[in-house]
Amino acid sequence: MSSVKSLAFLALATGLASVSNAQSTSGSGTTTRYWDCCKASCSWPGKASVSSPVALCDKNDSPLSDYNTQSACAGGSSYMCSSQSPWAVSDSLAYGFAAVSIPSGSEATSCCSCYELTFTSTSIAGKKMIVQATNTGSDLGQGQFDLAIPGGGVGIFNACTDEWGAPASGWGAQYGGISSNTCSTLPAALQPGCGFRFGDWFEGADNPAVDWKKVTCPKAITDKTGCVRDGETPIGDSASTAAAVASSAAPTSTAASSVVASSAAASSAAATSAAASSAAASSVAASSEAASVATSAGSSVYTAPAASTAAPTTTSSAYVAPVASSSTSSASAVAPVASSASSSSVYVPSAPTGAASAPPPPASAPAPPGSAPAPPASAPAPPASYPTPEGACAVQYVYEE
Repeated sequence: MSSVKSLAFLALATGLASVSNAQSTSGSGTTTRYWDCCKASCSWPGKASVSSPVALCDKNDSPLSDYNTQSACAGGSSYMCSSQSPWAVSDSLAYGFAAVSIPSGSEATSCCSCYELTFTSTSIAGKKMIVQATNTGSDLGQGQFDLAIPGGGVGIFNACTDEWGAPASGWGAQYGGISSNTCSTLPAALQPGCGFRFGDWFEGADNPAVDWKKVTCPKAITDKTGCVRDGETPIGDSASTAAAVASSAAPTSTAASSVVASSAAASSAAATSAAASSAAASSVAASSEAASVATSAGSSVYTAPAASTAAPTTTSSAYVAPVASSSTSSASAVAPVASSASSSSVYVPSAPTGAASAPPPPASAPAPPGSAPAPPASAPAPPASYPTPEGACAVQYVYEE
């Protein structure tokens, strides 16, 4: 029985220990700055479960493939790469790198993790900066983010003199670095990162306080270090971007297909309508003609359908009934018009070449109730034929007695 109690107590104690040692994922903290040119601590293999250690460079700022190369700060030949400098993404967001000390954490949990810092003091309060943890330091306090900024001070170690020929204590003060924008005195590769501190984004802020939280790393950051924590997919990777593009393009493709399908269906319907119009004595044509004549109050001259010189379109979308144009002196009965899907041209079908023309309205043809009188018997007969593009449909006008 006592052994069971002992096991239970041990399990409870272990559980409590696990909870108390859990790494914090958010909090409030402080920032400082440094650039010592040394190989970053997270560049060593085996520090954390990651795709590969943080990239490291040789004295000429060229990438090294051997992550076991000793740091220049310990007599070796590996250094921090200049590409691990900060940069502005927008007016309110920047990316960068830092040596960090996370409460209840270790390098196993912090190396290559990313943290979003929201500045809460100085002139940049409200701006955000996402940094990847690439280093640590025995002199860091809990919740401290030592931002990697060229010209920010070498601190405890200094490999900048060996790599770039910097003064013995680095550029400017050993802690804090240069105090004004003298970035032009630094090597060309380090000047952009140095200028970030004194530019419009960071505004020369001196160790601003922050609220921080752990976030997924942006791909723009991990592309520079080559380090991604196991199980994490950086934001903005090519697969996600491709999926987003495909997703946004899908509705457009569907819409385009719908338009094509609609145009095809409309063309089919127009073809059927044209065939019906070319058949003898269509009642629809007769009714449409009567309606056209009826709407022309006060007209005294009957005008035959005008021949169209426009080329026929194959993508008509609808059949439009005859339209009558009225004026104070005359009216024209226009043959059915098929409008193109793009509305860029109008095709007016007429009788094919060589076909017999529609007879003039008989003098005794009664006008529909409530309509204008029918054209008089003296109205001139339409011409015998009309020039028409090959393949156009025939239209006949029928007047009932």
